[in-house]
Amino acid sequence: MPKNVNAGNPEPSSGQHVRPPNPPWIPLVPGTKKAALSFYYSDPLSKTPIRCLSNKNDPKADPNLETMTFGLFSTCDRGMRATIVRQGIQYQFFCTARRGANGPVRVLTGYYRYGWYFRGPLAGKKGTNRALDDYMLAADKVRFVSPGFPLSDLTGYLWGDRLDKRFRTFKYVKEETADRLLHLLNLTPDFTDEYLSETCRVEELVKQRDNALYRKRQRGFTWNDAAEVMGLCVE
Repeated sequence: MPKNVNAGNPEPSSGQHVRPPNPPWIPLVPGTKKAALSFYYSDPLSKTPIRCLSNKNDPKADPNLETMTFGLFSTCDRGMRATIVRQGIQYQFFCTARRGANGPVRVLTGYYRYGWYFRGPLAGKKGTNRALDDYMLAADKVRFVSPGFPLSDLTGYLWGDRLDKRFRTFKYVKEETADRLLHLLNLTPDFTDEYLSETCRVEELVKQRDNALYRKRQRGFTWNDAAEVMGLCVE
């Protein structure tokens, strides 16, 4: 776990009982060797490609490095999360678009290695696709780099597998590609702590501008917020 997770948002100990490996989180059993590759919007107020949280109309909660989770504080990519649990996909890689000399360029920025899941409260809820399970995911390891690797530059390294072909929110990559991406990111200096500190910095800027974060919050995300969104009893 990054050494300064929640460094800018100290959390009360009351949040500890709902974080993995504690129940009700369930260990993810590794299965298929393929991986997921997800696109996220990054924030223009930071040179580090953190998720976009300064967009007043559509601030993003994922990837939530503060808690090392995905889907805990958002409903993004519900189908992908269900597939990760059903098929035992251990790794989710992340990419985002950054400004290049000739326009936006998609870059590989990091990965989650999943250790646990929780069947979320949207499962079977009226007004949702009840045939599709809802899962919250928690990682036991994360690693993010900066400024990232342009996907268009990785084709040779990936033995001809082109990740720069347009996809909207996520795609799946084969085992050989996942292994190469993991190797590349593990050899690159870890900037996860910088992502966390930049997230806190931009959150402060947004709070000063809007007097609120993520539309209505007064602080960033911590495990102290998890019980309510997980549909658990809150004392």
